[in-house]
Amino acid sequence: MEQSAFVGASACRGCHQSEYKQWQQSDHFRAMAIASEQSVLGDFSGKEVEFHNIKSRFYTRESDTGKQYFVHTLGASGKPGEFRIQYTFGHYPLQQYLIEIKDGHLQALNISWDSRAKEEGGQRWFHLQPDEQISNEHPFFWTGHFQNWNSRCADCHSTNLLRNYDAQAHRYSTTFSEINVACEACHGPASKHVELATSDQLAAGNQLAAGNSGFSLRSANNINWQFKPGNAIAEPAGKPNPGEINMCGGCHSLRLPLAENTHGKSFLDFNRLQMIGSPTYFQDGQVREEAFVLGSFMQSKMHAKGVTCGNCHNPHSGKILAEGNALCSQCHQSTVFDTPKHHQHAAASTGAQCVACHMPTRQIMQVDDRRDHSFTIPRPQLSMDLGVPNACTQCHAGSSNQWASHQLSKWGVKANDDH
Repeated sequence: MEQSAFVGASACRGCHQSEYKQWQQSDHFRAMAIASEQSVLGDFSGKEVEFHNIKSRFYTRESDTGKQYFVHTLGASGKPGEFRIQYTFGHYPLQQYLIEIKDGHLQALNISWDSRAKEEGGQRWFHLQPDEQISNEHPFFWTGHFQNWNSRCADCHSTNLLRNYDAQAHRYSTTFSEINVACEACHGPASKHVELATSDQLAAGNQLAAGNSGFSLRSANNINWQFKPGNAIAEPAGKPNPGEINMCGGCHSLRLPLAENTHGKSFLDFNRLQMIGSPTYFQDGQVREEAFVLGSFMQSKMHAKGVTCGNCHNPHSGKILAEGNALCSQCHQSTVFDTPKHHQHAAASTGAQCVACHMPTRQIMQVDDRRDHSFTIPRPQLSMDLGVPNACTQCHAGSSNQWASHQLSKWGVKANDDH
């Protein structure tokens, strides 16, 4: 088939209105944007903050093309200067800001805006590395490699991104088809699909539609889940499909990409996944630092059985398919698992939520509570043996691991010595 080209998300709107509207409300849509009154969430009213003895002031200036955003802060030379904010990066629970310094290098300022509600501690500027002694010579200083957008962040926040790095000149000419994560980031280039659609070759009953959608990437057909008589947990009907791991894993993982544009290709053929080890993970496999989900999920019994991303998440809106324990009850019968006899907490309480015990959160980037996707059982004995956290004492602050272990023993939960 002739090579398809990227056409942009607007070409999808006519036929896929529902998915398009969902996408416009998603984190994917807000992954990156030109700095404007519509996209900037931070306080640029002349607000001055000080972190690590470095003063930074955020302000705006009117121009012929509209409002422009600036920060006056310390630069790579060790002297303060004015820098223009060109892009926003993300939007919730924090928003970062990108500045071009030279030779195509876009840098992420490590002073970020906490976009949570004020009641949650948000609506403030904060520093991403509060415990480091940051100076212009520190590796985490905003002009350094660790804050470089082109090499470290870009391909997961934009569509069809090419870094175009010139190693001899240390220069980037990075390009993308769309600034954010749009339809073709997952579905692949769509020009042939649009051509077939506009010529009615994808109409119902057309033989072409069955064998050729115009995409080089095929949508993943997830296996069905069925409750067999007497079983409280659904069993897979069919063989596991790696399609969604290949599609979603390229961005939702800590990995070293081995080629450009790896989305939709076999994940492990084109990426080296960060293995379970220090400092990213605790000794028992729980997430310790930013690992972006996939490494945790691939440890789980659920992944081994064939559960995949789309069983829980809507890929267009980014939201989960059902709220609360109803999400887990798709495969775990509520009459068995969503009861005080199982979770040992008052019905509808925080502790009665499946995720409270089996998907504890870990705070990343100071304000972002992310859930562990390895779906473990709390093991306070491992906390005593290895110093790892557990969900029991995470919720019951001030209680000891010995107390938590005793409670589990009272409930009939036995320690697994073979962990």
